[in-house]
Amino acid sequence: MEIASGLLSSACQLAWGPVCQQLNYIRKLRENEETMQSEWRTLSSRKDDICKNLDTGHARYGKKPKAEVTDWLKKVEKIEEKLDSLGSGSANHMCCKGFCPNYYSHLKRSKKTVGILREVKDLQEKGKPFAERENLFIDSLPETSSSLPATTLHGTSAERKKEEILQCIMDPEVGKIGVYGMGGVGKTTIMRQIYNQLKEEKDDFDIVMWVTVSSVFELAKVQETIAEQLGCPLSSDETSRAMELSQALRRRRRNFLIILDDIWDVVSLQTVGIPEDGNGSKVVWTTRFMDICNNMESQKEIKIEGLTDEEAWSLFKDKVGGEDIISLEIKPIAEQVARECGGLPLALITVGCALRKEKQLPVWRNALHELKTSSTDQIKGMTKYVFGSLKFSYDRLSSDTMRACFLYCALYPEDYPILVDELIEYWMAEGLIDEEGSIQTEKDKGHAYLKELKDACMIQSDRDGDKYVRMHDLIRDLAINITREQFMVKAGLWLKESPKEEEWVESLERVSFIWNNIEAFRGQPNCPGLSTLLLCDSSREPVTFSDTFFKHMHNLKVLDLSLTGIRSLPDSLFDLVNLHALILMGCHKLECLPSLAKLHKLRQLKLKNLYSLKELPHGLENLVKLRHLDISCKDRDGEWGEDRDREWGSFPSGVLLKMPRLEILFMDDRRWSLSYGGNAISEDSSTIGEIIRLKKLIEFSTDFADVLAFNSFVNKARESELLRNLDFFRFTLSCKCEGHNVENERMDEVILPVTANTLEISHCNFIRLSDSFATDDLRYCQISTCKEMKWIGKDGEIVFPSLETLHLLFLDRFEGLCKEKTHEGTLKNLRKLHIYSCQKLKYLIPYDFLVNNLQNLEEILIENCYEMEDIISVEASATMASLPKFKKLTLSELPALTSIYQGKLVCDSLCKIEIENCPKLKNLPFLRNNVPFVGMGFEVSDKWLWEAVEWADVKELFQPSVAVLDEFTRLMMSYVSERPMRCHSRIMIGKLHPHQLQYC
Repeated sequence: MEIASGLLSSACQLAWGPVCQQLNYIRKLRENEETMQSEWRTLSSRKDDICKNLDTGHARYGKKPKAEVTDWLKKVEKIEEKLDSLGSGSANHMCCKGFCPNYYSHLKRSKKTVGILREVKDLQEKGKPFAERENLFIDSLPETSSSLPATTLHGTSAERKKEEILQCIMDPEVGKIGVYGMGGVGKTTIMRQIYNQLKEEKDDFDIVMWVTVSSVFELAKVQETIAEQLGCPLSSDETSRAMELSQALRRRRRNFLIILDDIWDVVSLQTVGIPEDGNGSKVVWTTRFMDICNNMESQKEIKIEGLTDEEAWSLFKDKVGGEDIISLEIKPIAEQVARECGGLPLALITVGCALRKEKQLPVWRNALHELKTSSTDQIKGMTKYVFGSLKFSYDRLSSDTMRACFLYCALYPEDYPILVDELIEYWMAEGLIDEEGSIQTEKDKGHAYLKELKDACMIQSDRDGDKYVRMHDLIRDLAINITREQFMVKAGLWLKESPKEEEWVESLERVSFIWNNIEAFRGQPNCPGLSTLLLCDSSREPVTFSDTFFKHMHNLKVLDLSLTGIRSLPDSLFDLVNLHALILMGCHKLECLPSLAKLHKLRQLKLKNLYSLKELPHGLENLVKLRHLDISCKDRDGEWGEDRDREWGSFPSGVLLKMPRLEILFMDDRRWSLSYGGNAISEDSSTIGEIIRLKKLIEFSTDFADVLAFNSFVNKARESELLRNLDFFRFTLSCKCEGHNVENERMDEVILPVTANTLEISHCNFIRLSDSFATDDLRYCQISTCKEMKWIGKDGEIVFPSLETLHLLFLDRFEGLCKEKTHEGTLKNLRKLHIYSCQKLKYLIPYDFLVNNLQNLEEILIENCYEMEDIISVEASATMASLPKFKKLTLSELPALTSIYQGKLVCDSLCKIEIENCPKLKNLPFLRNNVPFVGMGFEVSDKWLWEAVEWADVKELFQPSVAVLDEFTRLMMSYVSERPMRCHSRIMIGKLHPHQLQYC
């Protein structure tokens, strides 16, 4: 019974559980429906939000939803379908004619509701990540073309530029890069290579875009090009388009690279819609103009230059059809043709293709002649492709004045280093730069013009920094082609015969015969519009002109006959009433000049180094508009002579007072050097009195016969503020004062003008370097052949607190820089110290002076000091010292030198050491603070010295970069070292321009 009872109880419990569950479904039907409706509303709202984000992402940014998002939405739609089929109000269904509820219907509906509720909650959970927009989309863009057509890079120079650009692109600190260079140099080719490489790798940038801008910038077209590659439709409103593009680029999960090719004017990235807020994204553009890079605020500018001669020849041979096409007879001409293309790939390709498989020698000779004479009409493609491309840059110059200044450069010979100051003076005399204010103001404008031409790659810097510029051969050919009717350019041709009279056509405006051997200019050219005639730097043989040669050149403004063999000039030249510049420098055979009285419009008169001229020309008093007068004369080796065969006497009285506009006066010439002469120097009627009254004078040079005359001038000039107004001056004074016996006059102390920055003292044994030399402006000093000088300054006290360069030469009794303790500021700014042939010098720099005063020292050069033992002397035990800016050490012919420094010398900036004939020097003291000596140049005189010295550690560091001087180099160095110097007893005191000081 108990067993049966237990079984019955268990069966009842098992049956009651499901019954209870079914009863709960019926009882909680309304509650389940309300819960389900609430949860569904939440899920439906999330679905609506997600759909809106998907629509926005697709419409604006071309984004596609992830598969899991699409699947989730489909499941939500199915839930919605189930709810629709479930209907509403069925909970009130009744049975038995409405007398009792339909419990079966309630049970069935409640079960469906609970099932749907579970699905809704499950989808809610799975949809939570989709609240974040970045989880909705596939982070990819529609694929654009995989690569752009690009020619092969020719030569290692282009490959190096490509790598340089790639390094900048990968630099996280650089966001905007400007790649510039002249037309046809290969900018686009290099950038296409980079684009294809980064597009293929797909590792560094999520988006890599190429946008061609071209010469006519169309904002809408550029925006559409970017939008197309983004898959982003744009609205019609310009402001909205930029915002839409910016947002599309910003919302990329990774960074982008946009290459803007061929920009001709400043492009506002913000106006286009390209964000500039970093995040590893880059914008690179190519242009012909450096100023565009600056105006677009590039963080790095990279200039693309032409191919080397070897690379150009390789490319040219390839385009001609291979080396087999070029016979031995043709090869030398073909090499010249390739050189005439100036390393410009576009020109090499064009000319090479025009001569492809050409085997006739006359055709090659004609092509070379065409290129040399800038007449390339017969070379297929040159006018259309090469000159057409380059002329775009010419046309885009900012003004007609800029174009005229550019064309003026074509007057110089091919490959000619154009002196910047000379070119700007030509522009000024021609009127291309308006007269406004002062010569310096106009020169500054000229430098601004040159900068624009350089920035446009129409002209390029040459040697010596900004001192010279040069025209590319093809750019010059372009200029000559443009000016064919207005210019006659026969520069650098070494002609022996002058052009025939019919070649001097009326339309000529400028003519150049620089670098020729023409000895006679005949006829009567009819060139009424001619404004510039350059015959300079030509035959040193006697040059003659017919009497009427200049008769019909009344508009001539610039005439330069410098460095020619002229002995006399025809009277017709001095009827050129519109002449602005007459330049006769270095005409050594010119003996006389007719009167200049008619040249009343003359602004510039240069008569420098006319050694044979017997007297100054008459009529100077009529040159009332003269601004620049140069009548200086030096000996042929560059120094001032002691004696002259003929004396000119004093400068014509009263002439300078009739030149109130004079700004530049160079009259350093012993033929009229200014002497003490009692009180004459104080009289207003004297030459010095006239000079002091020239209110506009800014550059001045002259000679003084003695110290007393110079000191008297300085005192008078101080009162008139002349010295403070001068931007440049150079005064040379003799150190001899024989014949003077003037009480209370000091003849051993020179009054140094406070604005002087240059001082040279030579062969002076009584001149004192006193406190009057302690000027804050003095930056360069050279002292030579002063036999009594033991130390610099009185009682060993050094002055020159701002000095940067100090040369000490042939000082027989010189013992060192300083004898006693020095002031704190002494030589604080010294950068270069050069010592030559000081035979009593044993110890140059005391240790205390080194560490306390010479921390800006960059270079030491010591030669031919036969008793020198130590460069840096120390009394106590040697310790560690430092020269943080020291870069170069040169030691030569120091047979007694045993040590540079007894301790260790830390020189982190050291990059070059040169040692010759220092047999007792056995070790070097140099160290770097945890920095290897990478890239340092180390030169020794010969192999035995390198092998003999005890420089074990240093050898290990320097071995890869040691350069052993060959016999020829050592002989040349010896020749230079032993070359006698022509010096006279004199002092030169000057104020040089900053760009001149850098060459001291």
